[in-house]
Amino acid sequence: MRSRLRSSFATAAVVAASTLIPASAVAQQYVNLPGTQPGDLDDGTPLDAAGPCGTSCHFGRDANLLNTTFPYDGWLGSMMGNAMRDPLFLAALTVAEQDAPGVGDYCLRCHTPPGFVGGRTRGTPSASRGTELEPGDLDGVTCDSCHRMLETPNPRNAQYVLSPTDTRFGPHADIESIRHPGAVSTWLPDARSCGTCHSITNPGQPLLRLDGTDTGQRFPLDTTYDEWAASDYGRAGSPMMQTCQDCHMPRRGMPGFAASNTTARMRENPRSHDLAGANAWMLRVLGAMRNDESEEFYDPDLAPFYETGARRAEAMLRSAATLELRDVPARANPGAQITFTARITNRVGHRLPSGYADGRRMWLEVTLIDGSGRETVVSGAYDRTEARLATDPQLKLYEAAHGRNGVRGEHIALHNQVIKDTRLPPRGYRPAPGHEPVGADYSGGEGGALRHWDDARYTITLPPGAQGAFTVRVRAQFQITTREYVEFLARENRTDDTGTELLRLYNASGRAAPFTMVEASSRLAVGNVTLLPDGGVATDAGTTTPQPGCTCATQSPARPSGATLAVVAGMLLAARPRRRRR
Repeated sequence: MRSRLRSSFATAAVVAASTLIPASAVAQQYVNLPGTQPGDLDDGTPLDAAGPCGTSCHFGRDANLLNTTFPYDGWLGSMMGNAMRDPLFLAALTVAEQDAPGVGDYCLRCHTPPGFVGGRTRGTPSASRGTELEPGDLDGVTCDSCHRMLETPNPRNAQYVLSPTDTRFGPHADIESIRHPGAVSTWLPDARSCGTCHSITNPGQPLLRLDGTDTGQRFPLDTTYDEWAASDYGRAGSPMMQTCQDCHMPRRGMPGFAASNTTARMRENPRSHDLAGANAWMLRVLGAMRNDESEEFYDPDLAPFYETGARRAEAMLRSAATLELRDVPARANPGAQITFTARITNRVGHRLPSGYADGRRMWLEVTLIDGSGRETVVSGAYDRTEARLATDPQLKLYEAAHGRNGVRGEHIALHNQVIKDTRLPPRGYRPAPGHEPVGADYSGGEGGALRHWDDARYTITLPPGAQGAFTVRVRAQFQITTREYVEFLARENRTDDTGTELLRLYNASGRAAPFTMVEASSRLAVGNVTLLPDGGVATDAGTTTPQPGCTCATQSPARPSGATLAVVAGMLLAARPRRRRR
């Protein structure tokens, strides 16, 4: 074998098909729901891998995505296009299958539709190792996964219906292709098509209240689509109305071709296929793996597309919220206490953060900076060496936590209670039953909806000997996963190496360090000084001392260096055990 990753892919297929515990020990319970089933396309046309779509027609090979309207360029560096290569998903899949044998097949309905409908995600009692996924199944959510989708009355829980024919559906009626038939679709541009895989409950677990009573609903795993649908962004007639596609597949803003064949038509303003989310860290890990020649995944020519995808994710995070400081005093005495409010406002069409409760979180970091630039974190301190967030009485943390028996846990297949949900609601949010906040009060929004903003009140004690210009700075920090969750997956994995491989990649790639989404700051005169408009400080003696510049307006951090991918790649290569070439 050339690759540890190849081994992990194969094992993922195995775990999806069986527990790797003797088949006689535990019975598999597959989740059977309406929609296209394994084998249903056997008499029609099977789903294609994405690779041929790119190499034959839809790949402009523009890693910067500046002048391309070709869909494969954006999809290649997206988490959709890597849904079956994500090491965190593979590790979580193993633990879920250990906890509930057969449930992995349900997960793979979305993570590899070609593998699921091709019948390659299920095993049999007599074939305990199951059937491995084919290489094309590892493309995750492929072109065919969406472009052969038909309208369904069940737009949730991966109950997609796929056309058995070779026709690809899109937004245009005048499709002429030398490779396949084409037809217009009103379903593909509909946000409900996104709900197919972004509104997921666990059919095997009830949703219990914290007092243990049954709500009569199934446990919610991912409610992103439902959050959108219950907000002003998804409400028909609302001036805020925007579909999932409007944000995650924005139009290119220029005319262009989506295909390179001679029959392709110029489109006035085609949509991108960037499918940007928030997982910049994992895209850089995957990009570094593309640069690792010991991997089956190795293809350095494609690595730049992952860095572009990561930057797109960071751009989405920068635009997701605004931050404003209120009531910061203009001056204070040394040793005094000052109080102020930081208002964070959600600007996206779902909760912030949204998705699975797999460690992703957002918090406010409050820092006091003196005139020499020395920083003291007052609340929300994160130790990057230990990869741990410190708790403090003023910490404002936005996250969802799931568990059982009133206790937070990480066994995703066994959760039956929402222990905590303090995530920031979208504008106009009127949650469905079972989707309400837990542990946070967001009442008092516009028109009776929940508030899409939060006011965090802070108290800071100034140093007794303080003198001069100080700066109060607040940053909204986002983290896609935590050390605790990664170590849990590595510790609980008893059947393959996906957990230890995830931990190795995590430790070698900056440990999913938090990303600064937005920041705001305000200057404060301490003692007998006057702050000058140019950033200086006038003392009683009339002298002027230059001070570090600072603004009170909401601002975003600087864009990271383009060398980030190369740094991560070097870290991964240095951490990888040496293999003897054969």
